[in-house]
Amino acid sequence: MFNLMIILSSAINSEPIDSNNYKIAKYIIDHIHELEDITLTELAKNCYVSNSSISRFCRAIGFKDFNTLKIQVARFASENKYAKEKFQFKPFNDQSVCQSYILSVIDNLNHLYQPSLDKEIQQLVNDIAHYQKIAAFGYLQSENIALNMQYDLRTNHKIIFSCIKFVDQVEYIQKADKNTLIIIFSESGTYFNRVFQRTKPFKNTKDKPKICMITANAELSLPYVDQMITYHSRNDYASHPYPLGVIADLICIQYARLAQERNDGL
Repeated sequence: MFNLMIILSSAINSEPIDSNNYKIAKYIIDHIHELEDITLTELAKNCYVSNSSISRFCRAIGFKDFNTLKIQVARFASENKYAKEKFQFKPFNDQSVCQSYILSVIDNLNHLYQPSLDKEIQQLVNDIAHYQKIAAFGYLQSENIALNMQYDLRTNHKIIFSCIKFVDQVEYIQKADKNTLIIIFSESGTYFNRVFQRTKPFKNTKDKPKICMITANAELSLPYVDQMITYHSRNDYASHPYPLGVIADLICIQYARLAQERNDGL
C-alpha cells in the first residue's frame, strides 16, 4: 500500500479545515495525477499560500523538503495500480454483493479464535494494568481501532494515548522509554517499515518501550517487538479491519473484568 495518500489523508483528518495544511493536502489529493512536474512556487500559487507554507507543510507531514514530496508524487502512479485490487474478497453469493460480502466477513472471523488468544490477550491486559504510560497506534483503519480502544478503556478509567498524524506517532515512539507500553495494530505487520522507512525505530534498545504488535503476519520477526498477538486473515477486503476490532474489544472486556475484580477485592 502506498504511503503518500495515507499521509495526506492523515493531514486531512487532523488539520482544521481552514488551515493551510488542510488546503495543501486536499489540493494534492484532488490533483495528484497532475503534479509530477509542478514546482514549489506553482503549488503554492494553486493553493493560495506562500512558498514557505509549502515547505512547512512538507516538514509537518514528515518529509525533509518539497523534493521529497515530489518523489512521493512521482511514485504514486506506479504504486496506485495495486489499489485497483483493494475491493477483492472471497465471494459466497454471485447474486447478491451484500450477502456475499457479509458472509465473507463472517467466514474470515470464524477462523479468528485459537486457544492461545486468551492467554495472549490476558498478558497484554496485565501489562495495560501495570503500565502508567501507554499508547496505541495504527495506519488508517488500524488507527481507528486504536482510537476506539482508547475510548473504551477510558470508560474504565484507564487513559492511553493515541493520535492520527504519523509525525506525532513517530515523535511519541522515538521519545518513549522503558516505562512505556506501545500497542501497534497492523494486519500486515508493516507498520514500522512504513513509519520508519529509512531509520531504526529505537537507537537505544536498552531503554526502549515495551512493544506489543497485533498482526495477521505470523511470519514476522522484529527484535524490538516484545509480544506478538497473531491471528488468521485472508488479507482481502472482507478481512480487514474486523479481526483487529474484535481483538481490541476483547482487550477492553478483559480489562474491565480485571478492574472489577480489583475493585471487589478492596
